[in-house]
Amino acid sequence: MRHRASDRPTRPPIASAAALLGCLFALGCGSGDSPAPEPATAPTPEAAAAVPAPPAAPGETESIPEATATEGVIPEGYPSDVPVYPGSAPGPAMAMPGLGVFATSDSGDTADAILSHFRGELTKAGWAVEDAPAGGLDATKEGRSVQVRTRAKEAGGTEIAVNISEKG
Repeated sequence: MRHRASDRPTRPPIASAAALLGCLFALGCGSGDSPAPEPATAPTPEAAAAVPAPPAAPGETESIPEATATEGVIPEGYPSDVPVYPGSAPGPAMAMPGLGVFATSDSGDTADAILSHFRGELTKAGWAVEDAPAGGLDATKEGRSVQVRTRAKEAGGTEIAVNISEKG
């Protein structure tokens, strides 16, 4: 029996994780039609689901950690030196141990107020903060990086996306 080689290109695991995070952000942002979820303190079985790691590419030996997706809670592994915007309602999030965390939230405040808060708090925590070219903030510290982006919601308020990379 002959096996056909797949016409699909293989993706490195980091690219797959980035694509998954992009999808998560797209699903969590822009809805504007539904109310923000009430903040919770711990994920419930329905809110947290393990996402299996993609299979390793041929010849690849590095193991990719299991990702955990949550909704309505700050994900486990969110670094203590990265602020959470006060009064914001957590939305979809994903944590990948050893790689980083992606978290979204909603606020009734303006993008300027949100970015000002993040700029001040990240600076206090020792992060080197810069304005991002397309808006938002980029910060680095000890080989890690943080990107904060905001977007106005159609129904009012602002969506916040925070991407924390543990590997530089």
